[in-house]
Amino acid sequence: MGRFDADGGYNLLGKGCNQGCNQIEKVVTKIQAFSPKGCNLLQDDIYLTRAEVQKLLGVTHVAILKAIKKNKIKVISTHGNGGKQYRIALSSLPLQAQIKWIQENQEQAKTLPEHIVLKLAVEAQLEVTKLKAPQEEVGIDVLARADEVEKYVISVQKALNVPSGWKKSKWIEKVAKDEGISVRAMYERIKKYQQEGSRAFVRDRENGHLKKWDTQALQYLRGVYLKLIKEGGSGHKKRAYECVAAEAEKQGWRIGSSSSAYMYLQQLNPLLERYAQAGSRGLDNIFYIVRKYDDLEPFECIVGDQHRFDFWIEDKETNRVFRPEGYFFVDLRTRICYGFSLADRYNSYMMGLALRMGLKVYGKFRTAYTDNGKPEVSRYFNEIIKELHAHGMDAQDISELYKTDSGYAVEMEEGEVVEVVQSRKEWHRHARPYNAKAKLIERFFGSLEKIMLDLGVPGLIRELRGTSEEKSQDEKRLKTLKQEGKLLSFEEFLLKLFEAVHIYNNRRHYSLKLSPLQTLTKAIKEGFTPRRIVEKEIDFVLMKKDYRSVNRGRIIIDGILYEGSSLEEGLWDIPDRTRIEVRYDLYERDKVFIVRPDNRIVELRMVPLSSMKDKEKTSELMAWKRDMIRSVKDEYQKLTAQIGGVIEYSNRTKEILKRKKTDRPAVLDPEQLRREVDEKKRLTLEAGQKQYRFQRKTVFSNNRERYQYLIECELNEVEISVQDREFMRQYEETMDETERIWFKNFKKCYQYERRAICF
Repeated sequence: MGRFDADGGYNLLGKGCNQGCNQIEKVVTKIQAFSPKGCNLLQDDIYLTRAEVQKLLGVTHVAILKAIKKNKIKVISTHGNGGKQYRIALSSLPLQAQIKWIQENQEQAKTLPEHIVLKLAVEAQLEVTKLKAPQEEVGIDVLARADEVEKYVISVQKALNVPSGWKKSKWIEKVAKDEGISVRAMYERIKKYQQEGSRAFVRDRENGHLKKWDTQALQYLRGVYLKLIKEGGSGHKKRAYECVAAEAEKQGWRIGSSSSAYMYLQQLNPLLERYAQAGSRGLDNIFYIVRKYDDLEPFECIVGDQHRFDFWIEDKETNRVFRPEGYFFVDLRTRICYGFSLADRYNSYMMGLALRMGLKVYGKFRTAYTDNGKPEVSRYFNEIIKELHAHGMDAQDISELYKTDSGYAVEMEEGEVVEVVQSRKEWHRHARPYNAKAKLIERFFGSLEKIMLDLGVPGLIRELRGTSEEKSQDEKRLKTLKQEGKLLSFEEFLLKLFEAVHIYNNRRHYSLKLSPLQTLTKAIKEGFTPRRIVEKEIDFVLMKKDYRSVNRGRIIIDGILYEGSSLEEGLWDIPDRTRIEVRYDLYERDKVFIVRPDNRIVELRMVPLSSMKDKEKTSELMAWKRDMIRSVKDEYQKLTAQIGGVIEYSNRTKEILKRKKTDRPAVLDPEQLRREVDEKKRLTLEAGQKQYRFQRKTVFSNNRERYQYLIECELNEVEISVQDREFMRQYEETMDETERIWFKNFKKCYQYERRAICF
């Protein structure tokens, strides 16, 4: 007898611990020699190692030790080469662990003794019982033809289930009578059922007419028919029968009628006919690969394509009616609309706008598959791809998604191959005519337009083509919508498009069983991490690239002047006519990047325009101008402060300068000084009158020219009339600060010029 102590160990009563453990070791060793491999089977239970239990429960070694200490599991301890070890009883483990062990060790579980099985949980016992239970089989072909065997099986089962009070022979006779067959036929049914089961009643479907044909004749018939298909392009059953009849007469074959030949040819494998007609390409179309994308990471592959909407809208400014065109990128893994753009007419720049949206909202993609139409292979897009390579992104032609060993497959939306062509060029030519949904993104376009229709967007007219009556009806309906003002403007349609994309991204996708955004969220929870790009770099890469010449620190793009906000971030130090690279948005002109000759990339701003009426703006710009000039002066002072004179004067010049300083009288006589000044004024006035003649004017091109003339009159001491004085007063009231400063400086310069002329 033995017992479990408080520590969970197993001790023999009346003997020492070491002696008891040694005896248990011997018992375990003996039983393991006769037990199934890997199963530590003692007389009372199945004992597993600690490592096995850890794997079953998914817990740590410490958790096992705690469970042993708290007597939560049944254990025995043994001693071996590794010291003290524990063996844990399977029956003391949780239910799921027991079931898991049985499922992983099915062959061992089948051999467990009944008293060991009874120690397990009820659900675990059921698992063992299911493993030991015999499996019956009638054959799938029998199940597929159940209608044929149903009445036979029911009649036999009815005959074998003899009711009480009936003699077996009499009961079988009654059942045969009810079935409308003889007693002997009923006994034959019972015999077949007992020997072969339900399969005995499955009849061979081979037509009796074909039994008249010799095997060689049938093979020849099939070969002739397939040859006719390959060489003639279509099957000629009548011609095939005539050929086999002629050959049968020579060879002595037995053949049936022409109708039996047609029946045989109808049973011919259609794959053989397809191969005879289309060769390996035809089989390639049959054995197509159904693609799945759930093993991709989000944004590992995005597909882009242009789309022309079936909705007509109106330009409210020009009254032009047109169908808007957009460019869309869709992620293959999540089916999210990665990015899109919209315009009245498709161009390559729309691809950049769509990519910019996706890069800013969802982050980097790995490969973008696009159509190789003209805009997609434009210089602009190729430049984008070159620069995106720096971020590990790439672009491929969309036909590469359909590449097979034998060519490029044109597939239906469901995966059915319509055509296999040998080059990308052929694929692009065949994809559209054979099937409007030959590209993965086409289904997205259909879903998007359906959503917009549900949102109540007016103006849906598929095509203004067809019969003359249909075309006339569509044109009439479109004209009515325009006259009633029901067509949306471009801006209104764009808002509806944003709403439709939002609904699509949040709506349950048929193949995903989740919405695209839910699929992305799930992938993020499973470890996917979006990779972002600095927004400034996104703008730089996806903007239009061009070149402009510098003119006094500024550049001009489509009539708009741009300049830097500071000396360091501008072009003020670059010589005029220097051509530099510029990047700008075609639709938003408030931001421009330039690449300086020193390869620094700086952002320019629009040159602020001053107005003669906006005094605050003028003052602000004047302050900015002073700051810029002050910055240059400060830098100049900083560089020249430590430098002395660099011009070497002659000795005579230095002597003259010294003499001037010593010859000047210390104190001047005021009366003498006044006489010298008066004399100098007189001489100056006489000289000025000789050399300067003031020109009188009476006709002026504008008020400013008249005012300037009157100022000159004042400075030359020419008499001004009362009307001219009144004009000057009124004009001065309308002057802004800039003009007032200009005339102030004009007076100073004019007086200086007169003095220079006089002297």
